[in-house]
Amino acid sequence: MKRCAQRWAMGLWLLALSGAVCAADDGIPALLKFAEQRQAPPAALKEETARKPAPAPAAKPAAVAGADGARLTSLKHSVQQQAEKIRQLERQLAAAQAAAAPKSERTDVDIRPLADALKALRQAVAPLPEVTALAASLTRAEQRSASLTAQLAQQRQRVDTLLAERRQAAEAPVLASEADKQAYAAGVSLGRDILHLQQENRRAGLEADRRLLLAGIADTLAGRLRLDEAAIDSALRTAQQRLQQTQQTQAPPPDGKAYLADFARQEGVKQDALGFYYRVDYAGSGAIGADDRVDIVVRESLTDGRVVKDMELAGTVISQPLTRYPPLFRAAIEKLQRHGSITLVVPPALAYGKQGSPPAIPPDATMIYTLRIADVQS
Repeated sequence: MKRCAQRWAMGLWLLALSGAVCAADDGIPALLKFAEQRQAPPAALKEETARKPAPAPAAKPAAVAGADGARLTSLKHSVQQQAEKIRQLERQLAAAQAAAAPKSERTDVDIRPLADALKALRQAVAPLPEVTALAASLTRAEQRSASLTAQLAQQRQRVDTLLAERRQAAEAPVLASEADKQAYAAGVSLGRDILHLQQENRRAGLEADRRLLLAGIADTLAGRLRLDEAAIDSALRTAQQRLQQTQQTQAPPPDGKAYLADFARQEGVKQDALGFYYRVDYAGSGAIGADDRVDIVVRESLTDGRVVKDMELAGTVISQPLTRYPPLFRAAIEKLQRHGSITLVVPPALAYGKQGSPPAIPPDATMIYTLRIADVQS
């Protein structure tokens, strides 16, 4: 009996154990299912079972949640792109409407205020009259200073040249060659002409400053004249007019025989076969052929110093073949060589004779001629 009771208990335990294993599928304990098969459950148990809350739904896996987030982000990005596209279309539409809209009518702009402002600005930046005058005065002063500086430099150069010429003139020249002698003889001839001119001017009551006379000669040789050509010509014409006025107020000229006799006694004076007296002032260099064309410059004067004609002063030259000159002048030219000069004292019979050439040349006038050969063309 006892063994039957143990076997019965063991069987119930195994049955309960197998019921517990099967209950894992539907959630109901096997013991309850086994008891339900045997008997109805008590009312209290049913109410407790009925009050038991339903289990909560299980949470979604993590992979499903990640996929939903990515899809949401994609949708947001798509929405943003669509919004940007809409804004671009709106801008294009506004631009098209603006281009299609009719242009507004031109309106005139009053620029007078701008012009007034510009004028005021120019007046503001313009230099003051005092500053302009000061600048002009400064410019003139600078120009004057530059001019004075240049003049001072010229004067210094002139002084240096004069000092050098004086030192050279103080030294006695050496007349070693024939060319040196010819150059010296030309200077002597020029000096005699100057002395003769001074004597004539002195007879007419005109006295020239020898210092200035020599300065004019030195400046001419050095090529640095203090006066321009117009001033020189004007001064010579004035001197000629004064000389003529003085000669017209003087007494008739004395007999030319005395002058001729005095000239004949001077050193180097000779008498030509024609009867006139001459002095070779400068012999020249280079023979003159009988068929050569000769250019001469002549000054004609009376024994009292009155100048009748001066080709040198007038700037004129006679040019013709030697054979076509009158016998008096042809004889004088034949006594010279190229660029030579000669002084002639001609008695009335070989000049204008008893008639003279009024009003400049009186009857029976002894004439003085200074002849210079300017050029010779073979």
